[in-house]
Amino acid sequence: MQIPILYQDAAIVVVNKPASIPTHAADPADPYAGDALRMVQAQTGLPYLGMHQRLDAETSGVLLFSAQREANRSLAASFEGGQVRKVYLALVHGRPPWDEAAVDAPIVRDRQGRYRVTTARDRLGQTAVTRFRVLGTTTLAAGPSSAGSGRGRASGRIAGAAKAPDAQVSLLQVTPETGRTHQIRVHLAHSGLPVVGDALYGPADRPAPRLCLHAHQLTVTHPTTGQELTFTAPPPDLFGRLATGLPELALAASGLHVRQAANRAADPLRQLLRLACERRAPLAADPHTTIYRLVHGAADAAAGLSVDRFGDALVMSLYDEEAQLALDPSLESLAADLCQITGGRSVYIKHRPRQASRVPEEQLAALTPSRPIYGPEMGEFVAAEEGLAFLIRPAAGLSVGLFPDMREGRARVRAWAAGRRVLNCFAYTCGFGVAALAGGAGRVLNLDLSKAALAWGQENYRANGFTADPHDFVYGDVFDWLARLARRRERFDLVILDPPGFSTTKTRRFTVARDYGELVALAEKVSAPDSLLLACCNVAELPWRAFRERVLSGLAGSGRPAEVVGVYHEPAIDFPTPAGLTPYLKILAMRLG
Repeated sequence: MQIPILYQDAAIVVVNKPASIPTHAADPADPYAGDALRMVQAQTGLPYLGMHQRLDAETSGVLLFSAQREANRSLAASFEGGQVRKVYLALVHGRPPWDEAAVDAPIVRDRQGRYRVTTARDRLGQTAVTRFRVLGTTTLAAGPSSAGSGRGRASGRIAGAAKAPDAQVSLLQVTPETGRTHQIRVHLAHSGLPVVGDALYGPADRPAPRLCLHAHQLTVTHPTTGQELTFTAPPPDLFGRLATGLPELALAASGLHVRQAANRAADPLRQLLRLACERRAPLAADPHTTIYRLVHGAADAAAGLSVDRFGDALVMSLYDEEAQLALDPSLESLAADLCQITGGRSVYIKHRPRQASRVPEEQLAALTPSRPIYGPEMGEFVAAEEGLAFLIRPAAGLSVGLFPDMREGRARVRAWAAGRRVLNCFAYTCGFGVAALAGGAGRVLNLDLSKAALAWGQENYRANGFTADPHDFVYGDVFDWLARLARRRERFDLVILDPPGFSTTKTRRFTVARDYGELVALAEKVSAPDSLLLACCNVAELPWRAFRERVLSGLAGSGRPAEVVGVYHEPAIDFPTPAGLTPYLKILAMRLG
């Protein structure tokens, strides 16, 4: 991914951090560089970056790093001494009855990652002061609102905040005088003006495609020249459309299915799709990655719809209770809009049933037309993921060659693989195998029940310049082969389990919820001392705790020490989690003694 650099010299680097990218890694041991600090370091090639400013993962905007250790002391003094001026932009629910106001109210840590306003007598409270100025207001829907104007300062809640936060949206300029965690969001929510899209502090019944908080400007004294500099990150497109009434926000909050939305509100839906694509800008700017998700259903306020990019081909999936064979004309028009927004050439449609593995082959073919609904036929081509090549067949059914939600998982395998013997179970087209070889694995053995998928995997090997030894592509039931490999005393340093949620062979029916523990127990028997076991599950209905229990129960009988070294999920930037839900993809990395 590529983060836009606003300014760089020998002492500092200033970037425009996109939403959904954390400032720094939550787990420093995670080999995947998905945080702004490591991403900017990789982009610039700098051996050192110092961090004095943090933005919430979902907050976009100006972020400054020091590029020299010598600059740290001066920058630290500026930030800690309140000499750095920060200006944010926020879209909030409601209409303030004032032009300018301020909140002076201490903040204290609450539960589950939240903060709250407290009293001045609370010894745990931290002083927090925030100033606000109204830049504009728009009405989203009919409803009562407050009127009035003027200036004011209140201890805690801003006086006279709007009582109907769902009726109107206002754009505020926000200047924090202190820098407490979640300060702006807490002060606004406490004052009856929650930030649009704030899953922690905002109204649960008014979802939005993103947290509408943006670090707009940063003014700082340069650590070596002493010059005062101001850096500006242009506001997101949504922030500049207040005059339109922001119908896409009303549509996002309505909960309409994408088919209904397309029929009733085509223009707002197109704006939602633009917002979704804007969120993926760091991926779009990366020439080494052309495989990722553009639209992720309800998380992008487009319930019932997902769009994946594979090079110049877009794959639009419709999740209907009863998949329709005839397309709405509006969806064909939306396909054309998506190509215009993204530069894609063709759009293929997939009608996805709830249980794809149980749909007869002839019916499945009808659900996945071989011709695109827009643009020329693409046939077979190569697309890229972090510099690796993968053969894509957009007309090949529901699965076109690679699952984009496992991008970060493959990157981790690539980082872990050097010198290891790798066993890739349920290999499909061998994406993990390609990543492991790219990372320097000593050997990779791919197991799968589909000969066609393994042949596809061999082509992926060749596309990356790797030798596709037929002995490394083994056809058969994974359970049978794990038992056979154990009897042969074959051992691996990295074992990858990425099964489908449900499958049927000649001898067994497999479900993740029932059989994952047995699968892990078999995998343990082929795991070498001090090996890694990567257990994956994409069944949203199976909770994280239950999945973890199944993995640990499979290891319990071995008597071997086992340590959880990583807990991961789908990429947040293109697979955002809808408010109130948890990530559906579960990845548990275990080190076995």
